[in-house]
Amino acid sequence: MMSIINVANDFSLMPSGRHRSDGSYTGDHFYEILIREIEKVPEDEKIIINFDGVLAAGSSFLEQAFAGLIREKKISKSQFFNKFEIVANEYPEIREKVKRYVSEA
Repeated sequence: MMSIINVANDFSLMPSGRHRSDGSYTGDHFYEILIREIEKVPEDEKIIINFDGVLAAGSSFLEQAFAGLIREKKISKSQFFNKFEIVANEYPEIREKVKRYVSEA
């Protein structure tokens, strides 16, 4: 079993911004969703984050949500890459940015 978050359907078509003060669908908001998923999904199961269907995903959103997990020590980099699968067939640069931000965190 695995957990799937479809960003376009479950969160926003255009997630952007870093902090709550930047809007309703920011990196801070998504970070909290990711924390809840990490806590509820068994260690040996994947969390799939599907970005297909989004119109855009801002860099500050991606950095805050995903690299924030590493900065705040919620998960290690190696655990992140084992736990999360980023699907972004329509905009593969989203997947590449997430990988880069996590690696650089």
